[in-house]
Amino acid sequence: MTTLPLHSVNLSARVTTLLARTFPEYVPGVVHEGFRVESVDQQEPRRMFVRWHGGTPTRPVWTHGPALGREKYKAQILEVLTREGYAVTNVPGRMDVFVNDRPHDTSGPRFAVVANDVPVSAPWLVMDLWTRAHVATAGTEEEAAAEAMDAERHHTLTDARIVTAPDLYDFLDQADEVLGDGLVWLRREVRQDIEYTEPVRHERLDALVDVANALRRGEPVARDERLVAYETSAPTGTYAVHWVPESLAPAVGFFPGEGWEQGPEVHAAIGLLISAGLTPVRYGERIGGGSVMCEASGFMVSAADPLDRGVPGVHVDGIGSLMAVQTQGVPEALRAAGWEVTGDPGWTGAWAAYPPAE
Repeated sequence: MTTLPLHSVNLSARVTTLLARTFPEYVPGVVHEGFRVESVDQQEPRRMFVRWHGGTPTRPVWTHGPALGREKYKAQILEVLTREGYAVTNVPGRMDVFVNDRPHDTSGPRFAVVANDVPVSAPWLVMDLWTRAHVATAGTEEEAAAEAMDAERHHTLTDARIVTAPDLYDFLDQADEVLGDGLVWLRREVRQDIEYTEPVRHERLDALVDVANALRRGEPVARDERLVAYETSAPTGTYAVHWVPESLAPAVGFFPGEGWEQGPEVHAAIGLLISAGLTPVRYGERIGGGSVMCEASGFMVSAADPLDRGVPGVHVDGIGSLMAVQTQGVPEALRAAGWEVTGDPGWTGAWAAYPPAE
């Protein structure tokens, strides 16, 4: 039976073979200056890092010249490992480069905010989930979250540079600034100002490369609150492309308009309809002009009078492509719970509903 080598042994061998093509390998007592792949842990899965041994110290912190000595080699090792597709972490304040294989599934966040259990250090850490090394410390959870987003943006920008041509690099930097924060993005197309396609979910890398290409083509890219938009041409005509980040705190089942009171009757109706298996509308980021991104179509519940909770009852509307499903399901679900429901004679897919008397 063949026994496979431990992951750390396999990874160490591959990284050593790669780096030895460019740098000398440090061998105690034999080769006095060079790199060496080492481990933090004593058991699998080990955290692996590359350290440069020997040589001149790094440049003084107060200088602004080119990287020297160990700092120079660290930068070059980072570049080689990144170019070859490894996950690498540049730990602040250390000359070590943590390294690991990239996961098979790279969707989702790479960096996480965790509480630090070391009392003499900062209370919050930003951890690289791929290498299990920390990349930043912070005094508050909010500061750590901002550091994590900065790390995500840098990671995505680095990946984009790997998969695109050099003539796109400057436009990638511009696109990153235009997009701002956000890991997951929704893309939709708008034709004739009224025909909206259903939003399609994308990773940040897709949005970054798409907007960079629009900038390279010379198409004006505009941002209004969290909406990033540009117009482009196709054989069928000109249409607009919208990119909006997916909200981390969407409004589910109701419209988050200012002054719209969401009383107990609204929340009760939303809960009943979700329990019946119906899909609620989901509103996300603000996109200018008082509008909010509709991330998913479904039913929407609002107070009978959004500005006065004293008026009894609610309005229920089917929004978007799921309206046909809601048309039958909404009145059935509410009536089964004892609500009085009447349809709007002037609009299919709209109802007034009143809860049963207590």
